[in-house]
Formats: sequence, structure tokens, C-alpha cells
Amino acid sequence: MLRTLRKQLAKQPDMFRFEMIAFLSELFDVEVSKATITRALQSSGMTRKIIRRVAMQQDTDLHDLFLHKIHLQQVKSYHMTFVDESGSDKREGHRRWGWADEDVTPVQRQEFSRGRRFQVLPAYTQDGILLSRIYPESTNSAIFEDFIEQLIQHCGRFPEPRSALIWDNASWHRTTRVNEMCAEAGVKNIPSPPYSPRFNPIEEFFAEFKDYVKKHWYEHLFLIRRDFRAYLRNCIDAAGYDRESARGHFCHSGYHVYERYERYRNGA
Repeated sequence: MLRTLRKQLAKQPDMFRFEMIAFLSELFDVEVSKATITRALQSSGMTRKIIRRVAMQQDTDLHDLFLHKIHLQQVKSYHMTFVDESGSDKREGHRRWGWADEDVTPVQRQEFSRGRRFQVLPAYTQDGILLSRIYPESTNSAIFEDFIEQLIQHCGRFPEPRSALIWDNASWHRTTRVNEMCAEAGVKNIPSPPYSPRFNPIEEFFAEFKDYVKKHWYEHLFLIRRDFRAYLRNCIDAAGYDRESARGHFCHSGYHVYERYERYRNGA
């Protein structure tokens, strides 16, 4: 019975205990308590934790095609520059956990207004941030094309380092102008599979960046209130240039980190 429940939880991990009770009752015609369910799951090594959600629209065939294209075109880690956007506002400083006596709920007084929302648009390599831009509200084709025009100045012609740009299939990533600029510069333009952030190490950078924003919030309240964009810039500069961290993000995304690019940088 426990084995059957574990199999069901592997498919539907967000079940409430009353749903587990109904599930077992229907299959085995038995009545068990919530406490029994809890003890049985704990004794089998299961715990309740935050769910990592994966889009149903993910296509494993497209994953395989993306990896095959990377391999076929001999794109190495030192070629790759990942580009993506992430929004930030003053709610980034809200902390979910606090300290209080056992029977007391911790209370924190703070502003609920999110203020002006900014987009953070970085280009991320195995050495960290290559270039970044912060701007208000949302991304459009004009903003993205202007950023790519600047970014291309820092890229090489393939197979030189930083010569393959990888991003998702947002409409502003696929404009005719973006494709033309990449072609003229000899830079590969490789779309990642839809709904597949695990192939993009910049997602781990965003998590690290937002964690830094939260941890250092109270040290910089004056700057945050006066110029939130400047605070975000400081956080990018502090969190985005850690080479070892960037390489860890690449490895976690499934890419082997090559050192060959050192030869290019040293003029070999």
C-alpha cells in the first residue's frame, strides 16, 4: 500500500493528506488517518518540500535537437553567451522568514508599494557578466536590438570566444534586424528550446543576483529609496563577475567548461 502511494506521489507530488486517504480508500478499501499517512511517509524517507514546477509544454525532442545542434556545430562553453531578461522591483527586499517566540508570528513593517519596475538584461559567459543593461518597465524589439548592437562589439567571429549567442524564443529575440547583425558579425544565433530554463545558466545567475539584492537590502536603504536602478547596478557588479560561480552555473546547466579560450585571449 505504501509503495502504491509513493508511486502516486511521484506523479502527483502536491497531494494533500485527505486526498491520499481517499486514494487509498478507493484502491484498498481501508480507512487510514492523517497521522498514519504522515508516519508512513516519514518512515520511508519522504518529506514535504517546495515543488519545482516544470512546464507541460516542454518537448524532450526539442531538448535533444538543441543539444545535437550544439554538438554538431562544435559550440563549446567559451563560445557561449547567454542573454535573457528578468524583472526587479522593490518587493525584492521582502524576506519571507523571520524570528519570534514559538507562539508569536513575526511582524515586519515595510512599504508595500513595489515602485517602478526595472528589467535587468545581461549577457552571461563562463566568466560572468559580459555586458548588462537596466531599464524601466518591459522589453521590446528596439531595446533588445540596441543592446545586441552593443553586445556584438564584445563578441568574436565563430569559432573565436563569445561567438555564439543563445536565448529563448521571445519575439524580440527573433527579429530580422537581430538575425542580420549576428550574420554580419559572424556570430551564431542559437535559440534554446521553449520552456527550458535548465539549459540557460543565466537563470542561476538571476537567482544569485536576487539573493544578493535581498541580503544587502538594509545596508543600502538610502540608495534604494533615492535610486533603485543604481542599487540594482551595484548588485549586478557585485554578483555578476564571479568567475567560479559562473562556471558552476554552466556545469549545472549541463555544459562542460573548456579552457581553450585562454589561447585566444592570450593571442595564440
